[in-house]
Amino acid sequence: MESPSAPLIVSQDGATKAPSKKKPGKTAVPTKMEREADLVMGTNNSSIVSKRSVELRYFPQYQFFRPFVKKPQRRAPLINRGYWLRMHAIAETVRQFLQSPDTRPKFVLNLGCGYDPLAFQLLKTEKSICENTTFVDIDYEKLMGIKTSVIQQTEELKSILGDIKVYPDPNPVFLRASHYVAVGCDLKNLKKLEEALKEVLGPSPISVLCIAEVSLTYMDIQSADALISWFPTLGKDIQFCVLEQYFPDGPDHPFASTMMKHFHKLQAPLHSIHKYPTMLSQEQRFTSQGWRYASARSLWDIWNDDSFVSRFQRMSLDSIEPFDEWEEFALFASHYSVVTASTVERESSTKVNGIEAHSDLPKASLKLVSHRLASFKGHRRFAAAVADSNRSIGVHGGLGSQSRLLSTDIYYRGEEGTQPAGSLPAHQISARMCHTITALHDGNCLLVGGRASPNAGLDDCWIRKNNIWKPTHSLPYPRFRHSAVRVQLGDAKGVLVYGGKNSKGDILDGWLLWNEQKGWEAVKVAGKPVIASRFGAQMIAVDSSSGYLFGGMSQDGIVFNDFWKWSLEIGEDGTAIIQLTELSEKLRNATNLADYAAGRFGATTNVVSNKLLIIGGIGVRGVLPEKMEILCLDNVELGQNEWSSSIIQTIDAHYESPALRPLLAGHISGTVGSSVIVASGGVVCFSFGTFWNNYIWQICDASVDTPEEWKYFQVAEKRSTSLANASATKLVFEPGKPGKLKSIPRVTIQTATDFESIMNQAKPVVITGLNIGTCTEKWSKEYLVETLGSDRKVVVHEAQTDHMNFQRKNFSYKTKEFSTFMDEIHQGSRQYLRSISSDQPAKKAASFEQDFPEIKDDFVLPDQLSFARDNTHSSPLRVSGPVAMWLHYDVMANVYCQIRGQKKLVLYPPSDVEHLQLPAGASSSTLDIFANDNNLQIVSVPHTSPHEATLGPGEILFIPPLWLHAATPVDGVSIAVNIFFRNLENGYAAGRDVYANRDLEAYEKGRNEVEKIARSFDGLPPDIARFYLVRLADELREKARVNTPKDVAQIICNVYGEAAVIGCLYNIEERSGAK
Repeated sequence: MESPSAPLIVSQDGATKAPSKKKPGKTAVPTKMEREADLVMGTNNSSIVSKRSVELRYFPQYQFFRPFVKKPQRRAPLINRGYWLRMHAIAETVRQFLQSPDTRPKFVLNLGCGYDPLAFQLLKTEKSICENTTFVDIDYEKLMGIKTSVIQQTEELKSILGDIKVYPDPNPVFLRASHYVAVGCDLKNLKKLEEALKEVLGPSPISVLCIAEVSLTYMDIQSADALISWFPTLGKDIQFCVLEQYFPDGPDHPFASTMMKHFHKLQAPLHSIHKYPTMLSQEQRFTSQGWRYASARSLWDIWNDDSFVSRFQRMSLDSIEPFDEWEEFALFASHYSVVTASTVERESSTKVNGIEAHSDLPKASLKLVSHRLASFKGHRRFAAAVADSNRSIGVHGGLGSQSRLLSTDIYYRGEEGTQPAGSLPAHQISARMCHTITALHDGNCLLVGGRASPNAGLDDCWIRKNNIWKPTHSLPYPRFRHSAVRVQLGDAKGVLVYGGKNSKGDILDGWLLWNEQKGWEAVKVAGKPVIASRFGAQMIAVDSSSGYLFGGMSQDGIVFNDFWKWSLEIGEDGTAIIQLTELSEKLRNATNLADYAAGRFGATTNVVSNKLLIIGGIGVRGVLPEKMEILCLDNVELGQNEWSSSIIQTIDAHYESPALRPLLAGHISGTVGSSVIVASGGVVCFSFGTFWNNYIWQICDASVDTPEEWKYFQVAEKRSTSLANASATKLVFEPGKPGKLKSIPRVTIQTATDFESIMNQAKPVVITGLNIGTCTEKWSKEYLVETLGSDRKVVVHEAQTDHMNFQRKNFSYKTKEFSTFMDEIHQGSRQYLRSISSDQPAKKAASFEQDFPEIKDDFVLPDQLSFARDNTHSSPLRVSGPVAMWLHYDVMANVYCQIRGQKKLVLYPPSDVEHLQLPAGASSSTLDIFANDNNLQIVSVPHTSPHEATLGPGEILFIPPLWLHAATPVDGVSIAVNIFFRNLENGYAAGRDVYANRDLEAYEKGRNEVEKIARSFDGLPPDIARFYLVRLADELREKARVNTPKDVAQIICNVYGEAAVIGCLYNIEERSGAK
């Protein structure tokens, strides 16, 4: 029963309450049954919030969930789309029932309804089909007490229902209107339920639809089955619709096991799924208990059904928010079944299971062997394989546990090695995913496109030639999720690219050919065959100018199952043309496993031992059965006129345990010698957690008895320039026009003296190559929650927009459990944690070591930064969701140590302060520096000199005093520790300074003097007062410029330079304006 617990409803005085029909009495210890019921009701604490997120994002004109969700949160696109499909499947089932021509009174019974407002939605928006219908919501008494209380307090809901009658105890009917009834009853209590429904349904012939959206599965199986077998006794026309989890490929599938662990952790385990794990058993569950018809299908099947979800509806979702989590979406939808049953016999659809029909599948002379890896850290997905040697392969970029990656992993066999054989993608190549790296001749290769976020495709291309990476011709437009193969026409060697998506989400249908001399040129398609545009397709070359293309996904999210041969040749005019031949029907006629082979999205392909390997991805039916995940096409037979059923073959897969079974999505595969290596990959398993592949797999000839051991190492990201002699090196910033971003230099340092030299120059730098401890590896969401404690209380900023602004206070401070905070930011909630002192937050500055003793040993400030360590003022922990921190300055210097994720920081020199809209006496600007439509772009501010850096794990940014800065995560969650330290012997403000942002004592005194000066002009005409105040302001500005020692301005200048003087100047100018 996915329904939220009582604390979602808050009274006007802020206290939580659970309205009840019973009078409050003495608090009693809850029974075991009551505790179990509370846990079941609590399973939708996040579910109802997720549905509200869908409503806000996809149906902003409606607010049916608002009365039940006081604090809406924006969920990640995957969660939004998954819940949209769940909600749509149920609503459409009800809609079809209501639109049937039956004239008998209709009743829709929502079993375990929770706070679902489906009845109100339909009564409001589709009133014409509800005229002869009564909606009956049924759930625990405690929950329905809350729900009916909310209904009575909400004018919008009351106006929909009309006249309402409320019933006292012990009547199970809590509330009744002309088309709506609320019933409080445990579904296990059939006697009470029967009494309630007799009163509601009445004696006349009726038509009933029961819906149960993830509710029966939380009941013990005996009670749930008893409920199902009892409902046919209500009448001759009873229908049932159950939406709940099932196992499309058994409980050992990585998604399924992750899902089950999630519900077990919530102490709300799923019961039905163990007795009824398949769709066939779900159908038999009904047909064996008095129902004359039952049909089960997956949510993925419903997504593909135009009669349930139209093509227009599927496409319209992409216009609401960018989306590229197709593998995760298909896996989620494949693990939920929708079973419809009826007491009226219907014609059953014929279902053919290709696997069961082929128990004796042809096998290739290949096998799959798993390899454990010591000290494995290679968690990444949607990366690209990069050729290295005949004994090793690289995996570049992709999405890590928190952000996109710049680094490359190396997998190798045999002898020890800690260096790649060839050069790896250069540090100048920005972090990306969904790109391709195609091996050329002589160890060269071409990197093409990819993306940052789904609406930020990349068009740059890079070539490795003579073991050096350099930029080459850019694509005509950004492209990701495309297909690329090596080709050769005559002496011209190049890369053929097809399909993909652009930054707008449009699918690309053109063919492009690259060679080093000409760059990119469009390839004409010869003849009549028209191939539908697609992305995520599989393309492979079987010789230098021909190959096969199959699968991929359409613009509206449907997996193709067609199979094409392509041939590249030179036309009469000397330009490249491509011939396409469709072989889909020929493949289906040869074997009914054709859909499993050709109907793929996101698979990888390789050729080994004259077999065309097709590895992983998702299929037409969503989840691929284990024995179908890796298939082979016989390359020899493909070249023949006649094809037999053995053209598609399986391979033997041997895993030491179910835990070693890979989840072949977002993975890479590449040929190394005579084997194919499969590595990396994994998915976000909806809201259940993330599954990562922790091993690699080798596909080799079946005759190989003992494959060689494989090893792994990660190549460090070398993004810095050496600073061997910092004391003698003057840092030079890139020249640029005012308002143009300049890159902050990246340096390495060897000694503490090097760092002190950097401080003396008072310019920001990114320091790389230092060891800040094991935190960069350890600090996953799971580790931090477990180590710090899930119930630890933290105070966080909860933002209303993507940009927090201290001056506008568009955020609020909330106290939350740490596990709740981490769950919410990983689901896309705009929250920010800046730790404060754990024992005296109003008096003491944050100290990482004292406030987080459980993880203090994970983070180490390197010896090279001993000055910062020895002069530390404070050291807060920062954990950020997708929200930007406002532009501000700090009076103390600090080193910002990035630990997980990526963070973009934009800095302005102190001299820019007069152009950045800081109110007098404030250290925070009113400007939102980051553009509203893209946090990675900044707003242009005239007369300023912005500098920027993007920090990855292990990198340290030195921020000098008074350099204004703002920050935003590049993608996902960011974790950092920053150390504020005193770099002046004197001059700091006396007294308490918890946040290291109190201005210098001279400035605070100067402001007092400004106030006295301004008051001395009181009584004079305003124009005269302004005349002299402006002249004084000019004098102070001149002193700031020349920095000559005389008055208050000079005192400040001596300590901190002209920027502090400008702060005093602001106060004079503000007073002169007021006069």
